[in-house]
Amino acid sequence: MASVVTFARSQLGKRYARGGEGPHAFDCSGFTKTAYARAGLRLPHSSNGQAARARIVSRAAARPGDLVVGRGHVGVYMGRGMMIDAGNPRTGVVYRKLYAGLHIERF
Repeated sequence: MASVVTFARSQLGKRYARGGEGPHAFDCSGFTKTAYARAGLRLPHSSNGQAARARIVSRAAARPGDLVVGRGHVGVYMGRGMMIDAGNPRTGVVYRKLYAGLHIERF
């Protein structure tokens, strides 16, 4: 998952665009779809579809590169309770703490 983490870090500051899969803008599932493609995983452009392909792991067992899943949202777990995601048009791609309502999943 090192390639997922490296890609996620390299996209910080990019803008949010609904339906975006890069290279200049992303939505949440387009961001994770493109990141996981770097690790050879083909994912749908849908947060629910991506979550359905993974299994839940505890936060204590979370590793960098795991999928962060919330209601209608996905991101990449970076370790130490932090994630990178394409949050919304106001934030774009950001590095931030996990917030309530999220869980970790692994492919």
